[in-house]
Amino acid sequence: MKNPKSQDSPWLIALYISGAGGLLATYILIGFFAGKWLAQLLDGPTYWLAIGTVTGLFVGILNIALLIKKFLGAQSE
Repeated sequence: MKNPKSQDSPWLIALYISGAGGLLATYILIGFFAGKWLAQLLDGPTYWLAIGTVTGLFVGILNIALLIKKFLGAQSE
């Protein structure tokens, strides 16, 4: 018998995938602006922008990996 909470809809899968791209872009932008803010606040070097952007990229990838793990775990039940 099929679970009524099963997420087999292709539209829901497409929503997860497109949401992951938007989520990654958001984390990269947050990292960029956080690095820019810290560089201005502490009179730091401009490479802090790159550090903030790369940190945002890694946090975004980690969040997407956790989202995929959660999504695949829900599919297997």
